[in-house]
Amino acid sequence: MKKILVIGQDGMLGGELYERLCNSGKYEVYKTTIETLDICNKEAVINEVKNINPYYIINCAAYTNVDGCETNFEVANAVNGVAVGNIAEAANLVDATLIQISTDYIFDGKLPIEDAYTEDMQANPVSAYGKTKYLGEKNASKANKYYILRTAWLYGLGGKNFVKTMLKLSQTKSEITVVNDQHGSPTSTTSLCEIIEQILEKEPEYGIYHSTNEGFTVWSDFTKKIFEFANISTKVIPISSKEYKQMYPNSSDRPTNSKLLKNKLHSIGIYPKNWEDALNEYLKEELK
Repeated sequence: MKKILVIGQDGMLGGELYERLCNSGKYEVYKTTIETLDICNKEAVINEVKNINPYYIINCAAYTNVDGCETNFEVANAVNGVAVGNIAEAANLVDATLIQISTDYIFDGKLPIEDAYTEDMQANPVSAYGKTKYLGEKNASKANKYYILRTAWLYGLGGKNFVKTMLKLSQTKSEITVVNDQHGSPTSTTSLCEIIEQILEKEPEYGIYHSTNEGFTVWSDFTKKIFEFANISTKVIPISSKEYKQMYPNSSDRPTNSKLLKNKLHSIGIYPKNWEDALNEYLKEELK
């Protein structure tokens, strides 16, 4: 039975992934949390990995507060960037395959809206978060065997996320202003877990894979769909990114176009759900 180490089991993605892998009965699954392993401590990471000797290491640990990364850049860079190098080094010592979770924010978003990014397009992050995650990608690629899975607009049952924020705001507001000119793919942690599980089984060619739900939308339409599925009457007022920045001057710059093409994922027989179907399934659980 292959051993898998899930780093960051206490996070939104890590928690769900760990539970799914344990329940599958296919793997011997180990976990670390922010309490049990400081991934910024190279010696600790190497000792943990040598002790377990896993076949796969899945790094779900990350500093994901996008605006927070602007003010806490050093901490974010240590966790999202530098620490991934520690994990890659440890993976090489035991000949493990590293799976690193990355983001659409490694792109600047200046691609024409009718186009979408492929894995081989040049990264050019504009936000602190994107810069730290791009360093993480570069460090992950130092592993002899690695998969970098770029996801986007992630939400799930555990932890804070955009869907939960909108649901909470709708309880006290009759209308909400939401940005209408940033394009991407909302992705449920369940869908990302399904992609990861298929990567584990198929063991395709190493490299980068765009890993989101199918289809594209903008934040305001995403919010409308959340309210439609949840049967909420709160009105959504679309605003531009420029208007949002005037309202929240300290907010991080987000890419206008972060649409990720998934042809590479399709080429290995992995077809994620449409974002609307994934959202509907998630809300049935969330609103129970």
